[in-house]
Amino acid sequence: MHAESLKNMQRFYDDYVAPHLGAPDDNLRIVDIGSMDENGSYREIFSGPAFDYVGVDLVAGKGVDLVAEDPYAYPVPDDDADIVVSGQMLEHCEFFWKAFEEMVRIAKPGAFIVLIVPSHGPIHRYPVDCYRFLPDSMTALAKYAGCDLIESWHDTESEWGDLVGVFRTTAPTKDQLASEQAVQLGGRNYVSYITDFLEARGSNAHLEIGTFHGQSLAPLTCTTLAIDPEFQLRKPVMGKKQAAFLFQTTSDAFFEAHDPCHFLQSPITSAFLDGMHLFEALLRDLFHTERYCTPGGVIFLHDCLPLSVEMTVREHADVPRDGPYPEWWTGDVWKLVPILRKYRPDLEMTFLDCPPTGLLMLTRLNPQDRTLEDNYDKIVEEFMDLELDEDGLAAHLASCPLRSSEELLEDNP
Repeated sequence: MHAESLKNMQRFYDDYVAPHLGAPDDNLRIVDIGSMDENGSYREIFSGPAFDYVGVDLVAGKGVDLVAEDPYAYPVPDDDADIVVSGQMLEHCEFFWKAFEEMVRIAKPGAFIVLIVPSHGPIHRYPVDCYRFLPDSMTALAKYAGCDLIESWHDTESEWGDLVGVFRTTAPTKDQLASEQAVQLGGRNYVSYITDFLEARGSNAHLEIGTFHGQSLAPLTCTTLAIDPEFQLRKPVMGKKQAAFLFQTTSDAFFEAHDPCHFLQSPITSAFLDGMHLFEALLRDLFHTERYCTPGGVIFLHDCLPLSVEMTVREHADVPRDGPYPEWWTGDVWKLVPILRKYRPDLEMTFLDCPPTGLLMLTRLNPQDRTLEDNYDKIVEEFMDLELDEDGLAAHLASCPLRSSEELLEDNP
């Protein structure tokens, strides 16, 4: 930390923070990335009772409240910080754009992110020294991470030529706020729930279909096998896993060529199926997966509890771009509920109140059962033209009594 850096952070505070303070209940959460106190800290600027200051760094030390094991995955929840600050850190970060994307993740909608980085200066490894930044880098970072650059200035008189960027995450639109308020499920987020459920259950061989960005895969700790035709991972997915196998292919092609137990070194103990949003594809994923499961295993199906008729269309292009659930798409996988009731009543279905569109948990699995596979063509023909109207959706949801995800987790299954 150097004096000019503190001066530039003070300028941000004076211009953007101080004018809006004063309410008795002000409580702004500040998260400092790279917070080790080396000759000073921004903490002294945000030292008043209005601030809850949290320092994050890769090693323990003065000014560090949370230690991150991964430089691109901070131990901070989504949408947590009112202000994220980081100074004299990104030049030491091999993949600085990934670090900035993580800062955006932990920032609330409408939150500030403040970066202070050098534009010149001698090499100073800590433990590496990779970059110097020019003014256009701030615009590029905002464009990359999908946030707004509010202001940027270049302190050419400072020793390091400090470049400062003041960003703001995009505030939710009226439609987004309406959709959040309209969600009635109210339980644990499905990613958080599956993670904690599998940890409590002691799952050691997990299969996932439809990984895409990796948000549901990254927090798991057990050995995993993930299938997606086009991975677009936005964060490291290994975490504390001993092994993870990624197959960039369709699930049909995978099961035609591979036995998942060969890679997992065990029958599947848990699975999460979140593929193409078409009921016939999910039906195939289900009977292919169950074949390799242990009878005591569990399979989670996503999106079986749609919140509107509009999100159940079979083509993603037909999803409305406005209304209470803009661009939400579950497809017609809700049909698995009546299909399983008719063709596999032996399976136990538990409907969990996990937003945004529920989880269907299947237990009492039978790896030897071929009913769904043997009747596949018949089932597809029978259910293909079935559609929901408002009354049909109400009847469907009424037939799926919700169980509290929190209570089930406390039962330690």
